[in-house]
Amino acid sequence: MPEGKEVQAMFTGIAGKYDLLNHVLSGGIDFYWWWRMARSSGAAKGKRMLDVAAGTGDSSIALAKRGAEVVSTDFTHAMLRLGPSKFRKKNLDPLIWASSDADAQSLPFRDGTFDGITICYGIRNVENRSKAYAEFVRVLKPGGQLTILEFSTPVIPGFRGLYVWYSLKILPRIGAMISGDKSAYTYLPESIRDFPNQKKLGAELEAAGFEKVRWTNLTGGIVALHVGMKT
Repeated sequence: MPEGKEVQAMFTGIAGKYDLLNHVLSGGIDFYWWWRMARSSGAAKGKRMLDVAAGTGDSSIALAKRGAEVVSTDFTHAMLRLGPSKFRKKNLDPLIWASSDADAQSLPFRDGTFDGITICYGIRNVENRSKAYAEFVRVLKPGGQLTILEFSTPVIPGFRGLYVWYSLKILPRIGAMISGDKSAYTYLPESIRDFPNQKKLGAELEAAGFEKVRWTNLTGGIVALHVGMKT
């Protein structure tokens, strides 16, 4: 796995085309995945949410649409700076704060600050997930929830083979054509393939101290939603 600075540089290079690539490569279903994530997160009016690895802010927008106050932060400044204009266009800027750059392994927030934490397509890029989990536990309030939306292992055998073919053969070509950066979209399927499946990721969260851990497969398991509670 690339080191943190390498991942940061990679996402800096594709920041301007990141949203377009997400929509094209997912066939537009990413909007549905954002909606399911927000619905599962417990985001609501009066709740304060931390959106880690928020990228250009689509996940933060989904949370704010449910009335929650959202601190939107990312490890890559080039991604994070694109969020505020999107928040303003949707009249959600009173609810979303684009915080300073933050590493999931060392969050710049006080203990017990947030009702919920979300991280979408980001935990896969963290060098030391155990450190990140410990930070999530630290900054969550008692009874707070962690919600992870991440690419996962398709659970339908025939579909799994088609997805692997698409991710290895087609996705890098389209990604390179649109972004001009072949390495970023070669890294993506490789990182998904090396990432724990649904059950193993659930076990990691339990080992980190989260309780009531469960997951839901979306679109046949292309992505999965994991949730866990801090007691």
